[in-house]
Amino acid sequence: MTPPRPDEILELARARIAAQRAQARSAAAGRRQRFWELAFLALIGAIALTFALWPGASLEWKLYAAVHGLVAQKHLVFVGERPLPLCARNAGIYSSYLLSLGYLFARGYGRAAALPARPLLAALALGALAMVGDGVNSVLEDTGRAYLYMPRNDLRTITGVLFGIALTPIILFVFNRALRADAEMERPVLDWRGFGGLLLLNGLLVLAIYSGLGVLYWPLALLGVVGIIAELFTMFLLLAAVASGYTRRVTALRQLALPACIALAPTLLMVAGLAALRFAGGG
Repeated sequence: MTPPRPDEILELARARIAAQRAQARSAAAGRRQRFWELAFLALIGAIALTFALWPGASLEWKLYAAVHGLVAQKHLVFVGERPLPLCARNAGIYSSYLLSLGYLFARGYGRAAALPARPLLAALALGALAMVGDGVNSVLEDTGRAYLYMPRNDLRTITGVLFGIALTPIILFVFNRALRADAEMERPVLDWRGFGGLLLLNGLLVLAIYSGLGVLYWPLALLGVVGIIAELFTMFLLLAAVASGYTRRVTALRQLALPACIALAPTLLMVAGLAALRFAGGG
């Protein structure tokens, strides 16, 4: 057996050193990742506990106050004897956003990065336009101008839900295109079967809102409040991730723990700041 030459020994030593350094960097990166994951969970837990345990106000009022600066809170829907924190239209939009996003991930659309087929895009656009039309009609009636039909809360919610269904896959499309390294570029973020599932799921949401069952108040109130804050957080997360250099680098959502921690700050500042300003102004 021929002994290795000196240059071969040197090359082998260099390869081993490079492998050890790569392993050390990987371990350090793993520790940083775990730190930011735990930090994000700790921050979410601290925020939730502070919100729930803050003295001097009921949880119902806290939910109302949390979104007071974000929405008008007119045309409220009563579930049992309690009004939901969001108005009829916004309850539809943001409850639908959260439900629809969960549905898309559960059905495996989480990495999809292609737009829906044009006929489906047209259907989504019609749903969004239905909300715009109903909103304009409602504003005309509110301001004493001529309007096409008498506005109703159930129509506000239904058209809000249609807008939420249209909004959610578009946000997912932008998110995956911008951040995912493993985006499924040929898979649409929504197809007709998924659209049918969204219509069914959101139809059940509308039925729950107008069921009059008081037992559903807390799930529906939390769904709407968490939904509007989650949509706002998603926007700040996308901006923070792009600014932090995560473009086309993400293969698992937990990798976004650091920008998620960053995005919490502007989300909380916007929610709390706008609410404080509106309360201060007597709104």
